[in-house]
Amino acid sequence: MLPAHLEKALTSVELHFNDVTTALVSGEPQALCTASAALRQAALDFSALLQRLTPADVKHKALKPRLTQISNGMALQRESLLRRTALVEMALNTVMPSAPKSTYAQAAGPYASVGRQSGAFKYLAA
Repeated sequence: MLPAHLEKALTSVELHFNDVTTALVSGEPQALCTASAALRQAALDFSALLQRLTPADVKHKALKPRLTQISNGMALQRESLLRRTALVEMALNTVMPSAPKSTYAQAAGPYASVGRQSGAFKYLAA
């Protein structure tokens, strides 16, 4: 069994992690913002706690599997956030399509693009 202070910090991170997962599934942007801010703060607090741990606490056999589980879950959350971002971008492009940028736009000013060339030589100068 982990020490009480370490168990409390890990439980806090896991609870906030679950809140972010729930917010991702629900698709509620405000809930996701709130939950991710809380997870960030819990992760910062946990990181500060890890800096103060004794070597015996760090080598505890129950710590590594829980940290690995949280780490793998955060990688999945990151992928889910990327998918959500892509879906939102596609939805925005459907609702408000952006104008395509022309590759060969006419330049403004006295040095605009030259006339269309046929490819044939008009005259040969030596």
